[in-house]
Amino acid sequence: MGAGLSFAVAAAVLLGTSDFFAARSARTTKSIIVTRTAVATSAVLSPLLLLVVDSQWRLQDTVLGAVGGLTMITGLMLLYHGYSVARMGVVAPLSSVLLATVPVVWDLVNGVRPGLWSGMGMAIGAVALVLTSYVPGGSGSTTRGALLGLASGVAFGIAFTVLGQVSEPAGLAPVVVQRTTGLALLLVIGALRRQQVFAEGLGRSRAVIAGLFGLVAIAALQLAFRDGEAGPVSVASSQFATVAVVLSVLFNRERMRWWQAVGVMATALAVALIAVGN
Repeated sequence: MGAGLSFAVAAAVLLGTSDFFAARSARTTKSIIVTRTAVATSAVLSPLLLLVVDSQWRLQDTVLGAVGGLTMITGLMLLYHGYSVARMGVVAPLSSVLLATVPVVWDLVNGVRPGLWSGMGMAIGAVALVLTSYVPGGSGSTTRGALLGLASGVAFGIAFTVLGQVSEPAGLAPVVVQRTTGLALLLVIGALRRQQVFAEGLGRSRAVIAGLFGLVAIAALQLAFRDGEAGPVSVASSQFATVAVVLSVLFNRERMRWWQAVGVMATALAVALIAVGN
């Protein structure tokens, strides 16, 4: 397995763990407050990344980091709004698939064609995302939920694609910009809505843990894009939904549906095929 794919798999595990703790925090606190607390934790600790990897501050990479931060937070807000107006089973699969698709399309537009095995892995990975993230039940507007799911997926996909355009000498400096920009946007929204700024009590503890895992995840993702192509890296790292589902089954005693179990196996197969292709 190449370095890029290894970092992508690590990012998937870390992002899934971050989502798991964020979901636990959201049981007692509004999701946007949980997000603000987690991103604040990431932003405060992000300068430590500069001690790990040699990083240079460049204007173009700084702008890319800022765009990545704004689009990632926008994707989160669209996703959470989608959950509030429609079934998660409608919103989550569409968001997940678009997240992985946008960077693949970017590669294709720029003349990067995956090999046979990688292409099969990415296709199976897209199917795995749908299977693991689909949950039946709930109510609401299917049309609005679908549109918000698609919009959030595009926003996430743009964020992932932007990360892939950062120059190698930049190292992890754009991650610091991304986290800081995302926090600034969330603070402005909180001020306009006159919301509670950060989570409290047990919700805060879980949100802080989510922020810690999220920071390392984005750093791993940035390194993955540095050492690998955007398409395979995005598909592999987007499998974090599978990690979140497995953790929920193990620790929250949630029931795994048969199609989710198939999705978990499909995820493993997808990553294996991408590894063979690379």
